[in-house]
Formats: sequence, structure tokens, C-alpha cells
Amino acid sequence: MVFLQRSCPINPRKRPAPPLELEPDPEPPRAADPDASSDVDAAAALLADAGCTLLVPPHQPPSLSSPHTFAARLSRKLSAGGDASSPSAPARRLLEGLAAFAASSPARLRQLLLPTAPHAPSLARALLSVPALQPGLLALLLEKLPEHFDDGGGGALDGLPLQDDVGRLIVSQFRWLDFLVDADAFVDKLVEVLSVAPPRLKKEIIGSLPEIVGDQSHAAVVTALEKLLQEDSEIVVAVLDVLSDLNLNEELQEQAVTVAISCIRTIAPDQMPHLLRFLLLSATPVNAGRIILQIREQLKFVGVVDPRAARNKKPKGKASAKSTDGAILDTLRSGLRFKNMLCEAFLKELKSVDHPRDHKVIDVWLIMLIYANGGALQKSAEKILKSKILQECIRETLFDQCIHGNTELVKEHFMSYLSVSNYLLACKEEKAREFAAYLFIALFEEFIDTYSRQELVGSLVAHIGSGVSYEVSSALDIMISLTSNNSEELIPISSHITGILDYLESFHEDNLRKVYDIFCRLALAAGFNTGSGGSKVANELLMVVRKQVGNPDMKYRRMGIIGVLRIVSTIASTDVNAVVNCSSSQQPNCEEALELLKMSVNSCKFVTLPLIFLYDELAALLDSKVIHSSIHEWVGEHAAELFETPFLADLENGELPEKCVCDDIEGELWMKLDGNISPISILLADPYVPIFTFNNNLFTLVQKYKDFTASTI
Repeated sequence: MVFLQRSCPINPRKRPAPPLELEPDPEPPRAADPDASSDVDAAAALLADAGCTLLVPPHQPPSLSSPHTFAARLSRKLSAGGDASSPSAPARRLLEGLAAFAASSPARLRQLLLPTAPHAPSLARALLSVPALQPGLLALLLEKLPEHFDDGGGGALDGLPLQDDVGRLIVSQFRWLDFLVDADAFVDKLVEVLSVAPPRLKKEIIGSLPEIVGDQSHAAVVTALEKLLQEDSEIVVAVLDVLSDLNLNEELQEQAVTVAISCIRTIAPDQMPHLLRFLLLSATPVNAGRIILQIREQLKFVGVVDPRAARNKKPKGKASAKSTDGAILDTLRSGLRFKNMLCEAFLKELKSVDHPRDHKVIDVWLIMLIYANGGALQKSAEKILKSKILQECIRETLFDQCIHGNTELVKEHFMSYLSVSNYLLACKEEKAREFAAYLFIALFEEFIDTYSRQELVGSLVAHIGSGVSYEVSSALDIMISLTSNNSEELIPISSHITGILDYLESFHEDNLRKVYDIFCRLALAAGFNTGSGGSKVANELLMVVRKQVGNPDMKYRRMGIIGVLRIVSTIASTDVNAVVNCSSSQQPNCEEALELLKMSVNSCKFVTLPLIFLYDELAALLDSKVIHSSIHEWVGEHAAELFETPFLADLENGELPEKCVCDDIEGELWMKLDGNISPISILLADPYVPIFTFNNNLFTLVQKYKDFTASTI
């Protein structure tokens, strides 16, 4: 009673009171209603008996020395003659007094909600520990909540302090209560208020539900949240977080999953990662297939653009879309990494899709994510992807949508794409290797950084050195395509390409021609880019072919001849096709090509078989390409000179002037179709097949020269 005597006569109340009493205008009804004042006094007396001083200045919290002792005392005083459904008379009087006290002004209501001391509960929280008061006080606080929906404008979302936000203060009183006397009634009332709450407070209440309701009320909560989602899609993230925190049984968990799946089509893109995380964490052997099916059918990447437009220009306004897609992929990767049953469910679902139009971009990404996990599932993903490619169910357009224009998105998964490309390139099936070629070229065009291109080129060089004929041939075809379209971009990393030269001995002639084509294109591109390391490539190529041509071993000499003629073909034919743009810079190259050709002929002229091979290759070259005129002229002069002495003989009056003897075999004239007017004859030595072949190749060269001369007249 000493506390009551000290609190009643205190006059300094009037110092902070005027702005609080004048602003909400509650004083006139309070002055006109003596019953309300008497209810407050009665409540204050009951609380004082239990150890709490209620009537203190509005800017001070009520005095509460020991909350636990206070609750126990008050509970004993109020427990006689009442229960939860029908509280006792003292309990009713106390609730009426508290209602009148809270209605007198917002400051008084805040006094009930703020802590009575640091690290101590509020008076309202202490009163909620009294069973006789809890149902009535919960109902009172819930009734007060709508009155403060608009307090503080933006509320918690705008950073309003908790002590100034009455709505949040009320919600905080419901958290972590030791018990709920009438949980069902409280949840029903809370859901009622929740349905009309503003967005900022609605999310606050939803986020607090796991701390407010008990397990016995989870069914009602799930049902209520499902209904709220149908009305307001903005609370999806808050609802999903709550559903993850609730302790749901199997039936309620399936209901929650169904609720989440229904939101896939309508949810905002930036909230999709939250939804996917919930679904993947909620997956069980029973529902994994259904979850994967719905994700495949309904999930759409927001950053997917027309790949043709992506090649020409960067789409505007795609930064946020890319970051959203990146978050979606990160969520999928985390879910698949820790739940193999989801990977198995997806691979099973993918097997059942048998039409190209039913495959989606998400299929490619899920394959890549599963592939990155490694293990047995990686092998399964490889086999299924290969099977789909061979069946033409998964086509290049799907990968095109994933790769082109999405550099930042693919960057984190670059090694997975490269590993898949390597796997396909090593397959026996030609269709799989063709698909690998597309992937290598697409990745090279999309990734312009040195590291990525070095990895790509290094992988191709490894395939070229594998020794498997079909794999080597396909890898060389890819490299030729890259050097044809991107030769200048390859010059900075040409040191990685020169590793191909280590495998020259293992290549057959067709692949040798491809290898020399690759280096010829690089060396030629370096001539237009003097600031690069291209000259090094050219010097190394010339050094290799000169050594090979001069080697006495027929194997290496054949390799050198092929190399020389590929260099001549590349340099001389390019000069014809690009004479307008680069004739001045190309002229020295043509001269160098002619010198190489002369060097090759001179090194082989005393050895029959290499010379035969050289003429054969040169004849094929003249037949397939338009060569610079200087090369044609030299070939014509050289072939005529070399052919005339050993294989032509002058006739006098249709007869040989002297006997023709070869290895003690005397020759004679055959046929004489022109009779005595013929001035020359061709010397043949049938027993010597190499000589005949030699003659035949020279004749071909002469014919090519005649054709060229006729075409230029």
C-alpha cells in the first residue's frame, strides 16, 4: 500500500501528460465515465496486492519487482471460483480495469507492453502467465491490434524502433508463451486479425507463428496460410519460412508442399529461390517425383533470350534477371547435392520424355548440376544426355539458350559444360561428336577470357593426342573451325596449341593435313597482327617442316612434304582471294612459299619415292585450289624441264637417231601413230614401275600447267 500512496498524489504527471492526453483525445470520455476510472483503480489495487504498481507516470514502466512471484501470487488470488471459459469475478474486474487502462491513451497501452526493467518481461507478458487472465488478455490485445495498423507509416519495414511500434509490441507478447489455455480460440482470432493486417504487420505475425502456436494448432495454421496465399502473393516468402519452421506431420507436410507448388507460376522471379529451397528441402521418396515434375513443367528462367539477338548485342535490363537465374541455379545445386533421390527422380523423369518439344532449358541445367555432383549419378547423367542427343530429343537450340548471352550465368558452371563436351567428343557415335563440336565452338565464342579459352584449347589438344582415330579427327576439325573463324583470337594462346606438334608421328596423312592447316592459318593471321606472338608460330612451323623434308627417313620426309604443300596452299591461295586487302603484305609470303617448294623439290630430286609423293601432292593441290600465278609459272617451267630430259627423245625422220639402252635393255619405237612427221617420242621403261609412276605424275603436272595457261589467255 505504500506504493499506492506514493503514486496517487504525484503532481509531476502533468509535465509529460499534456501532449499525450490532448493528441488522441481520450480524456473527455475518461472524465465523463467514472466507472472506467473505478475499474482502473480496482485493477491497480489487485495488482498492488500481488506486487505491481500500475499507476505510474506514462513515461515510466509499471513497477514489478519479481515477475515469477507476481504471477504466482496473482494466480492464487484469481483462481478461486472460475475457469478458462468463465473467469472468476476478481479476474473479470482485473480484465475490465486493464481494458480501461489501455483505452485511456496510447501511452498507457505502451506501458503494459514495454519491459518493466532491462532483461525483464512486460507487465502484459507477466499477466499472460496467469491462466485465469490469459484468454481474456489475449483477446484484449488482439482487439487492440487493428487500432495500430497504421502506426509509424512503414513500420518495421522502414526501421521504426520496436518500442514505438505498438502493433509489433503486441505481437511480441504472444511469442514463447509457456502455455495457451485456449489455443484454438486464440489461433482463430489471430488468423482473423491476420487476414486484415497491413503487409508489414502481416509478415511480422506470419514470421512469428512458429514461436506463438503449438504443435496442436499447426493444421489450422497451414490451412489459414494456404487461404492467405490465395489472397496475397506478396507473403509467399514469409509463409514458406514459417512452413519450414513448423513441426508438421506427413499429412500436413504434403499439404504444405501442395501449397508451395501452386505458387510456382504466380510467384515473383526474385522470390523463386525461396520457393525452390522449400520444395527441395521438403522432398521425400514419396513426393520427390511430383516435385521434380512440377519444377520441370512450371519453372521458367527469366533471363532466357533469343540466342541470335544475344550474339549481336547485349540485351538491356538483364542484370537483375541474370542474378535471379543465378540464385535459382544455386538453390537447385544445393538441393540436388544433398538429396540424391531428387537427382534420381529427375533422371527418371527425363528418360520418360521422348519428344524434342517436351524438353526445356531447365533439363539442360539440371543435367549440368547433377553432372557436377560426380559419382555414379554423373555417369547416369552422361548416358542419358548422350542417348537424348542421339535420338535428337535434346538439340543444339536448348544449349544455345543456356550459353549464348548468359556468360555470367554459365561462368560458374563452365567446367561442367566443358566436361560434358569432352565426354561427347570421345564417343564413337559421330552425332555425339558433332554435338561436342558445337559445344566447344559455342563456349569459345561466348567466353572471351584467357583462362576459359586456355582450358578449351587444352582439352582439344588432349583429344588430338589421344591416339583414337575418330576422336583425333573430330578434335582437329573443331580446331580447324576455330582457326578459320577466330584465328586472331587464338594467337595469344598459341603456345597451348603448339603442343599438337608433339603428336605428329602418330597422325595419318589426312590428319597431318589438318594439323598443318591449323598452324598455317595461325601463322597467316599473325602476319596481319604484328604485335602478337604469331611470328613465333610461323617460325616454329617452318622449322618443323624444313627438318622433316631434310630427314633421310621416308616417314618424316612425307610429313615434311605434306607440311610444305599445306603452307603453299594456304599462303598462295589466300593471296589470290585477298589480293585487294593485303596484296602488299602477302607478296613476301608467296615468295617464301615458292622458296619452300623449291627447297622440297631439291631435297627430293635424287630420291625417287619422295619425289613421286611430292609430285602427287602437288598435282592434287593444283587440282583443288586456285594458286598464285607465280607458283603456277614455276611449276610449269620446272615440270617441263624435268620431264623433257629423261622422258623425251628427238626423232629424225620418224626414227631414233641412236639406240636407246636402259640397263642393257634396248628400246624400240612403239605405235608411231603420227608416222614419220612426229618430232619426239616418250621414253618408257615398263619393268620399272617407279619410273613409270614418276613419268605419270610429271605428265599430270604438265597437264595442270597447260590448263592453267589456257585459262589465263
